Amino acid sequence: MSVTACHGLLDVTNPTLVRETDIANAPGANAKRLNVVSYMLQALPIVVFNGAMLTDEWILDGPPSEPPNPLNARDSQGYETSQGGADRHLGGLDRVFYESSIAIVAVRAYTPDPLRSEFLGELYGLSGFAVLQAAEDLCPGFPLNDVSAESQPIFGHPLTTDSALALANALLDSAVKYAHDSTRFVTLARVAKGRALLDQGKFDEAAAVVHPIETSATFDATYPNYNNVSSPMRGVWGNGGFNFALGDLEGGNGLPYVSENDARIPLIVGGKSAVDTTITKYKTSKYPRVSSITMASGIEARLIEAEAAVHAGDPNWITILNDLRANAISPALPALDAPTAVDSQVNLVYRERAYWLFLTGRRLGDMRRLIRVYGRNSETVFPTGPYPSGGTYGTATAIPFTFESAKTSNPYVTSGCTSR
Repeated sequence: MSVTACHGLLDVTNPTLVRETDIANAPGANAKRLNVVSYMLQALPIVVFNGAMLTDEWILDGPPSEPPNPLNARDSQGYETSQGGADRHLGGLDRVFYESSIAIVAVRAYTPDPLRSEFLGELYGLSGFAVLQAAEDLCPGFPLNDVSAESQPIFGHPLTTDSALALANALLDSAVKYAHDSTRFVTLARVAKGRALLDQGKFDEAAAVVHPIETSATFDATYPNYNNVSSPMRGVWGNGGFNFALGDLEGGNGLPYVSENDARIPLIVGGKSAVDTTITKYKTSKYPRVSSITMASGIEARLIEAEAAVHAGDPNWITILNDLRANAISPALPALDAPTAVDSQVNLVYRERAYWLFLTGRRLGDMRRLIRVYGRNSETVFPTGPYPSGGTYGTATAIPFTFESAKTSNPYVTSGCTSR
């Protein structure tokens, strides 16, 4: 997924003024579609970075004299204060949502067959993906604002996680319907819908919707220009200029992303730790400067099927995991042994998800699903205890939306995060 130019769009009588009538045509509709793609490309690095900081994927390796990253320290209030009234996380995803509404109206009206169906599948898929990501990442109570067919603002009421997942599911149903002739957009639609169904505890439905996706399929957001990538993510991708490092057993509950030395997370030495100079910190070369973020893939489809199989008591779950380890990476990874306890089986599936989907914005949704769907205690899932550069971890399990920003742009927002 990348943006290409739409020549001729601004070739109007007055090049400084573009009226709606000037773009009420197929090129104008395509430009609105490309706007959505562009806004998704802007939102994704922020989503991935913030999720990595709140979970166990990425840590801020700063000396005690520097304030901790509030997300990394699980400090909701500190994060909201640090945003200065803006909200790049919710704001970026919300922008994709309502710009999709604008583009969908234009594509329906002006895009000819056979592109109309393909473009609608893409737009509904991107919109559904944005809403799903918001549901997985953000604390309940966040709003999503929309735009009517007449380009009038529609202010959204605060959403619970369940209501946001229901909205995502509806959008992704439309994506599946329209994207049927495009392998890429079908991959996006079906895998994202599988995620939403897992989040709702609908395991059998999740497995069924992703089953048609080939393991080799992928839908990527491509960033050919390193300088256009959001600056926090450039630090992750470029592996320089920022005091970030891979988490390794972070806060007691984190996974051993470094010490496991797993081929799915290629390591590079990042120098000595600022917290403890006897320790070497590591970064990852997963993302070179010309790179992409995988938004949906056949590998994720198989992982969804494996989780559903565990829930159903189907022993095929371990076969699915081992098939991926044998065939989806070279050289192959050794086969896993299947534990007998169901909780241990879930742990193994989620461990495999963490390695296959590392730094793609999935880990926070997975950790929250362990709490919401499986009933686990948050302090057995998230990093906890002493914070490396001083103090202790907080208790945040979601990214807070910025109340000041939300209430300024939406009259229905009268409070911040809720517990529902």
